Formats: sequence, structure tokens, C-alpha cells
Amino acid sequence: MAYKKSGGSILATTLFADLTMESLVKGFADEDIKKRVEDQKEKDRLSSLLVHQKAFLEDKTTRHLGLVAGFGSGKSYSLTVKMLQLAYDNAGYTGIALEPTYGMLSDILIPQLQELWDGWGVNYQLYRGAAEIKVKCPGGETSTILLRSFENYTRLRGVNAAWAVVDEIDTVKPKIANVAFQLLQGRIRSGCMPQIAVCSTPEGFGWLYNFFVKADDDSKRLIRAKTTDNPYLPPEYIASLREQYPPGLIEAYLNGEFCNLAQSSIFPEFDRKRNCSDVIVEPSDTILVGIDFNINQCHFCAGVMRQELGQDVLHVVASFVERDTYAIVTRLQQVFGNQILANRVICFPDAAGQAQSTASTRTDHQILREGGLVVRPERRNPDVQESIAHVNALLHRGRLKVAVDRAPELTESLEQWSYDDNSRPMKGGENDYSHAGDSLRYLAWGAMGGAKRSMARGLRNY
Repeated sequence: MAYKKSGGSILATTLFADLTMESLVKGFADEDIKKRVEDQKEKDRLSSLLVHQKAFLEDKTTRHLGLVAGFGSGKSYSLTVKMLQLAYDNAGYTGIALEPTYGMLSDILIPQLQELWDGWGVNYQLYRGAAEIKVKCPGGETSTILLRSFENYTRLRGVNAAWAVVDEIDTVKPKIANVAFQLLQGRIRSGCMPQIAVCSTPEGFGWLYNFFVKADDDSKRLIRAKTTDNPYLPPEYIASLREQYPPGLIEAYLNGEFCNLAQSSIFPEFDRKRNCSDVIVEPSDTILVGIDFNINQCHFCAGVMRQELGQDVLHVVASFVERDTYAIVTRLQQVFGNQILANRVICFPDAAGQAQSTASTRTDHQILREGGLVVRPERRNPDVQESIAHVNALLHRGRLKVAVDRAPELTESLEQWSYDDNSRPMKGGENDYSHAGDSLRYLAWGAMGGAKRSMARGLRNY
């Protein structure tokens, strides 16, 4: 069978070469031909897939299908193809595509979908305002795909769907994931080939493990894959993963393995001796500040950059706790007044401060700017596990150091903040170490390249 690519679309040039003109006229209706053409296109798409991707897409009968794999193994690519497959197989029905947040729908799923489907010449319309997609199926029917946030699962009530796909489900808090998935299961009650397909990198022994491994039954199938299973990745990609992540997370993020994070330290790479700083702030220093906003518990830490052995090293010289954002500004003015006058105090704050304030009707970020501080906010906070791994990698390589005596709250967090029984960072309670830890996450992410690097979760197969 000969094929050619034109503008990214695969065209069958000799699809019916084995048929005579008479048989075409007598034996086949237009819809039969369309179906055979689309069937051949699907076979062609499947032929170029990796082994785990092909297994994921060829399984059309398992009610609950999962793909757990390392970064860069083509999970989101697989899910995007699965969406088209399910839309075609359940022509005329409604399906649901979910990411943990709406931001991930815009940043990950939709761009991937547009790139692939446009290249294949898929007839579809994306309605961003309504958060849905209309797909014209080969037989003439139109399938609807609802785009939803998994964490805002209450919007699934009342939906009558034939299928659903969920991306990065293990990044959703287990309690939310359990309730949301139960609700989702109740929505899948129509269609010709009903199925729920999920893809994720493992995050400890979380939802993915509990649902597919611990509570295994005939309605479930979990397909596993490693980053190294993808030969299309550039040679330096795996080396960069090993550079970015500490050894404790490589098993999960590279090999797609379930690792025990429960009750273990959030920052296991911190060592008081190896990561201790004795740096003194100089008048010419630029002060870098990470801030976590909370009512009566605003934690922030301040650092300076130094060159050591030809690379930047972030030295956290102090940590603070204040009641509100105005108090943060006052404390920074007292300690770093000269640097503020010279516009050399740069803040990397909690992104939530763009929308609300712990102190007034003005946003936290507005209050910081009015106090003479330079604010460099992210549109949204970095992924929790990504930024924790980023901090651990910096600690492991000696590129993050802390003045232990001058940053007591932060030091406590580095040594005592741990994961709970659901492999999630502990929050709340009498000793809440998350606030100081979060301030460090924001500082390290903004000041040490985390915000600029290519997110491993965003890398695609091809």
C-alpha cells in the first residue's frame, strides 16, 4: 500500500487499487468508502506508535484503562490519539477530556490536540468559551468532547457521556481524585464502546496505584512504560532528567515506578553541613525573596546569588514570618531598605496574591509593588512536585545553601516537612512546615531557572 504525506495529512493513493471500477460502482456506497479510508488511516497511525502506546490504543474493551509512564514517554500524545479514537468509535455521543486544572487544558492538552489533529486533517471545531470540541466523524455524525478540570469535578453532574480520558490523574489530591472518579464513573452510561482511559506519571503510592494495582479486577488494565522506551527523545533528555531530579525521584519520573514517599522527608537532600551558608549580604547585592501568603502566617525567605566553581549558587540568608502583606513590606524595608531604594529587591511570590490579599481589598502583589519591591509573579504557581524536585536537585548539587542560624523557620521546614499517608506534602496541623517550604519553592523556581526550563511534563513524544 503506497502513501504520501501532504501538509501533514496522510492520503491513501492506492487504497482501492485492488477494486475494479465496476465493483466500486456496484458494491460500495459513499459511506462504506469513507469508513474504509478512515480505518486505513487509523491503521497507519497505529503503525508508527511505540509498543506501550499501541497497546493503550488497541485496547477498546477494558472498561478502565491506565497508562503509567515516565516523563517524555508519550503519555499525552497517546491520550490525544485516544480521544479521537473514542470520538469516532462512539460517533454521535458525548465524551469528556479532563486535566487536573483548566490551565493544563490550555497549556498541554489543547496545543497537543491541535498539532496532531490538524496534521491528520481531522474535521473538528474547538469552542474555547464553551470548553468543548465538535468532531465530524467519518460516518457523518458529530461527536462532542467536553473539556473539564478534574479538580472542579462538580461540573460533571448531569452529564451523560460515552467515554472519558484523564491526564496526570496522580497529581490530583487522592481525596479529590477518589470522589471525582466515582462521579465520573457514574457519567459513563451511553455509547457503543464505553471506556475511561487515564495517563499519568506516578506520584508515590497514590490514586493510580490504589485503583489499578491494589484494587485490581477484570474491569481494569494498567500499561507501564519508561522514558527510555521512547527512541524519539533527544540523547541529552534523559541526562537532563537525572540532572534536574534527585536520585529519590528518578525511579518515578524516569522509570514510571511507584515509589514510597509516605512519611518521608520532602527535602531529603538537605544536609546542615553540606548546604550551610555563612554568606553576609553586601550593599551591592540584589536581594531575592520568595513569599507564601497566609492569614497571620506569611512566610518569606531572602537570598543572594554567588558564583562558585563557575555556577550560580543561591544563598538563603534569612527567613521571616509576619501577619500580613503590609508587615512583609515593613520588615523588608527595615532589613533591606538601601536595596529597595535601588530597585534591587526582587520578589517571587505566591501566584494567588494576584487575585486576593490577606490584608485589604488590594491584592498582595499590588501592596508589594507599592512598597518599592520588584515583583516577578508566575501566572500560576509551579507544580508542587516539580518545584520540590527542583529544590532537592539544587540541594544535591550544592547550588542551594541556607544560613541555618538566620533562617530558623526555613531550616525546620527543610528538616521536618514530610509526606502524609497519601504521599502528599503535609499541610495544616499544629506544626505546619509547608508555609516556609513553599516560600523556598517559589524562590528557587523563580531565581534558579525552574520557571524558564522546559517542563518535563510538557515534553511530547514526537
